[in-house]
Amino acid sequence: MLPFGMTLDDFKVGVSKVRNRVICRVSRELGLMEEWGSGYSRIIKSCRDGGYPEQEWIEQGVSMKVAFRPHPETHEEDVPVNVPINSRQQWFLDQVKVGVKVTATDIAGHWKVSEKTAKRDIADLKGFRKKADIIFFRGL
Repeated sequence: MLPFGMTLDDFKVGVSKVRNRVICRVSRELGLMEEWGSGYSRIIKSCRDGGYPEQEWIEQGVSMKVAFRPHPETHEEDVPVNVPINSRQQWFLDQVKVGVKVTATDIAGHWKVSEKTAKRDIADLKGFRKKADIIFFRGL
């Protein structure tokens, strides 16, 4: 739920409810904020002007998560940008990409590492350790 009873539709049309006036004032004085309630429309316009697909806006408690999709002209799909991954993680992603079910045990056996290391590699890809958010589980 967004704060103050706001809805996602309110957010999209520019309704702005200030939670911390001091942070807002300082942000404005530093030039980090142009005007109240303009962020959503400016993001949409910038992405549209740049040829990017529409973003996904997700309510998470009292905050908002935005999922940006890669540009359609990107040649290397499913390659994380600015997120360093190791060779074991890249191998894991390559296997998953072609439909192979891979477990931590498979990674450990293939790369001769402990299962704990393999689980940590997968956890990093899932974002559990605040490194990335590259994979997620869907369904069973």
